[in-house]
Amino acid sequence: MRDFSHDFSIYIHIPFCVSKCAYCDFLSFADTSRMDEYFSALEREIRVKGREMGGCVDNIYIGGGTPSLAYPYFVRLRKALDEEFFVRDGAEISMECNPESVTPEFIDAAKAIGVNRVSLGVQSLSDPLLRVIGRAHDRQKALDALDSLTKEFPAVNVDIMVGLPGQSEKDVAETLGTVLSYPISHLSCYSLILEEGTPLCAAAERGEFALDDDYAVDLYDRARERLSATGFHRYEISNFCKGDAVCAYNLSVWQYGEYLGFGLGASSFLRKGEGDFAVRLKNADDMSVYISSSGREGGLREEIVREEGEREFIMLALRLEEGLDLASFYEIFGFDFMQKYGEKVKKLSKMLCVTKQKVAIAPEYFYVSNSIIEELIY
Repeated sequence: MRDFSHDFSIYIHIPFCVSKCAYCDFLSFADTSRMDEYFSALEREIRVKGREMGGCVDNIYIGGGTPSLAYPYFVRLRKALDEEFFVRDGAEISMECNPESVTPEFIDAAKAIGVNRVSLGVQSLSDPLLRVIGRAHDRQKALDALDSLTKEFPAVNVDIMVGLPGQSEKDVAETLGTVLSYPISHLSCYSLILEEGTPLCAAAERGEFALDDDYAVDLYDRARERLSATGFHRYEISNFCKGDAVCAYNLSVWQYGEYLGFGLGASSFLRKGEGDFAVRLKNADDMSVYISSSGREGGLREEIVREEGEREFIMLALRLEEGLDLASFYEIFGFDFMQKYGEKVKKLSKMLCVTKQKVAIAPEYFYVSNSIIEELIY
């Protein structure tokens, strides 16, 4: 009998989209012709890894791509998970969706497999901006989706973006004001990043527009202030929630929890794997290779030594407003954080909040968090 005392999270990647956004460099495709093959391979991967590892699942995150496009396969997916893993009662089951694919059929299928948190990619409620970034929906579709989802699911997250070409403070304020008129419990606010090889990056290189990083920070500040005034607290650099409505999967990753990834290009992280400290596994990112091998070939394996693990733990923990938990660090690495890093913490004390329980970046220094983290770990 398998040991179900081992707890972890599960991530499932569904790479299909209606169309590819102009800023997107994620592993996704505007082609659903191989969806049936893909889900057959995904089920096989779940069964193989499940029989090898078993375990209790604390939460599940289904991302993409646009998972909501694949609703006819949801029941098969949940059946495979339930047969190979023990999904805890009350586990958060979170799924990404885009407005154009929020249909009654999707909602029924998601609820049937226990999805209790949905994340809606709105990005903006300005139709001109949505066209610039190549989104497949318009303002009205986003509002219709918000109306449907907030009536049917107990927890709803909305993604918005700042720093878009031509975006004004008024645009951000109007989007936020409208979104916050719905009963959502979580909001993610991201700055646009121009990724090499994307249409939006190519347009910037041709001189069609220029981004202003300082202005993007100003827009983020206005968004943060508005969210704070309406009862949302920031618990991670880009994530805000009411009360305790955090994203359990993301929080687990930031707290260096273990997770299994299923699907094209998906990663797994196991602290109890082979090697000196931990192991990270990454599935093949070639669709034909993944389908033919069900995740067993063409991937990468990275052994993580203890010192590298320390750096990863610090980097992830300091993304959180609550910071690095000293007891958790001791439990994982077996020594006192301050014994090794105390001198560096002292040098950075003006930018840190330090107590007997934690070390955190002071909120007003979150904008230079990367520099602070580098000072600590190198």
